[in-house]
Amino acid sequence: MGKVYFVGAGSGDPELLTLKGKRVLESADVIIYDRLVHPVLLYLAKDSARFIYSGKYPKNHVLKQKNINQLLLEEGQKDQVVVRLKGGDPGIFGRVGEELVTLQRAGIRYEIVPGVTAASATSSYSGIPLTHREHSSKVTLATAHRQSGESIDFKGLTENGTMCLYMGVERVASTKEKLLEQGVSPQLPAAIIEWGSLGRQRTFTATIQTMVEVIKEQQVQNPALIILGEVVSCRKGKDWFEQLPLFGHKILLLDTEKIDFETILSYTQQGADVYGIQVGEQRDQRFDDVHQRYLSDHYFEEVVYLNKELATIYNKQRDVLNRQFI
Repeated sequence: MGKVYFVGAGSGDPELLTLKGKRVLESADVIIYDRLVHPVLLYLAKDSARFIYSGKYPKNHVLKQKNINQLLLEEGQKDQVVVRLKGGDPGIFGRVGEELVTLQRAGIRYEIVPGVTAASATSSYSGIPLTHREHSSKVTLATAHRQSGESIDFKGLTENGTMCLYMGVERVASTKEKLLEQGVSPQLPAAIIEWGSLGRQRTFTATIQTMVEVIKEQQVQNPALIILGEVVSCRKGKDWFEQLPLFGHKILLLDTEKIDFETILSYTQQGADVYGIQVGEQRDQRFDDVHQRYLSDHYFEEVVYLNKELATIYNKQRDVLNRQFI
């Protein structure tokens, strides 16, 4: 019987993966990965590893949770190392508890490798401390998708505290209503952070009163985090991440050879939103589906040819590169 590792990929920036997470990924025989996992992390896998996509889109689950549980059971019973790669931290709104029960009942060994959760990553990459001696002595992580009848003490949790609402954009209007009903000041600062810690990150500041309009005007979509609390006032314009030289640049790397993980990091370390693709007959075909899926969700405005001969081949096809990459 094998072993299953639940690995937190961190939130966005591929360098937020822990050293233990990297080691486990490099030894995996099977990697079951989510939609919010940056797929460049799969470049750390050994050549024989299998990739299984289990991503969930809003209202369109590629694999339903019960199917994921069954998949973990089937793969975990084989003599192999299985990595369940989840965005952020597996134990924070990652439904890891349900998956653990399946393994526990079958007697399958497992480990949990924590990751950097969205609240930590997006606040840090936006210049907002979650705690502050003058503003906040507690932090609450909550999801806007609550069980029926469940209530949150918004008033108590935001008084001298910080509240982080995961995936709260779709229900921001009802959240605002509950905040005001409980007597939370309409002038309490709020921050809305989309695609936190990636080069495509967008950060908007508002108040409880104005956050619905800001989200609508800026067309903010999930994945996004809403931070409520006086700590938001610590953000003063663009912060360190947004001042990096390549922040906001959406760059697609192309090469006929396998793209080295460190090459990708040389761009993300400068703030760019980067993806890399190996093209040609000698490409690693395990990534064909990975690339197709990722490029259907994201577009890139700049192309860097790591193999200069590719510039001649693709130079006249930049408008279709996001669809035609093989």
